[in-house]
Amino acid sequence: MKTARLSALADSSHLWALRRARAAIHTALSGHDRLLPELAELRRLQLPGAAGLLEGRLYRPIGVSADAPLLLFFHGGGFIVSDLDTHEALCIRLADAGRMRVLSAQYRLAPEHRYPAQLDDAIAVTRWMLGEGAPVLDLGRGVAVGGDSAGAYLAASAAAHLHAAFPGAIRAQLLLYPLLQLDGEVWAESLFEETRAVGWAVVQYINAQLLGGGVTAPSLLSLSEIAPLDSVIVAGGRLDPCKADAIVLADLLRNAGREVVWRDYPDLVHGFGNLTHVSEAARRAVAETGALIGQIMT
Repeated sequence: MKTARLSALADSSHLWALRRARAAIHTALSGHDRLLPELAELRRLQLPGAAGLLEGRLYRPIGVSADAPLLLFFHGGGFIVSDLDTHEALCIRLADAGRMRVLSAQYRLAPEHRYPAQLDDAIAVTRWMLGEGAPVLDLGRGVAVGGDSAGAYLAASAAAHLHAAFPGAIRAQLLLYPLLQLDGEVWAESLFEETRAVGWAVVQYINAQLLGGGVTAPSLLSLSEIAPLDSVIVAGGRLDPCKADAIVLADLLRNAGREVVWRDYPDLVHGFGNLTHVSEAARRAVAETGALIGQIMT
């Protein structure tokens, strides 16, 4: 009984600390980009997740039609932190640069919800978008999925799961510094390459919070786990631990005959899409990235 009480106290203390960390990240990354393009529409939606309704936000820039191409976007944060607010500036800037609409979709976070809850939500929202939600969203032109870091994992995984059921419906994918695999042993093999040691440490923490009961998250470095879509794949510089895996994925898709647009920003770090309020280089990179996926979708 004493051991159980100590374990419960430890879990409670950890969740308290995590909620404080989430609040700090939210404060640091939300609402600071004062130079955002103006919007013609910001529509708040209730999206059907795998276990209930989830929040979504549809961004449409001025001069972009109500049936313009649409990018479904899942935010990063290691499946544990961040939300629609922390990624709002990134989504608005992508939409403006690509002359498209962006639908930013919430999903359940770990450790309160263990994997595959996050993927189940991403699949449910994507399926709704391609099916029942198509009239609600005025779909009719190009559709893409995308995300940054852990959100890129969800976007690519959801596209792979639905590729056969909706052949040709998803035109492309945008993967910003994608987190593509959570295998600690694979990360350890390249521990001394650039910032892979940092990535290994983060992945160890993510696995502890995300996975449970012998569940594993499949690696996306295989065509059996990823849809062969045209892709824009973006990496940061030496401070992007995910860059090595992104290179592998880009080569994999090229060898499968898909168009791959690769962008590597050597002066920027992993997560630079959240730094548009402090970095002109980040703003330029996001603008170029948005324009590239917009061109593929049209």
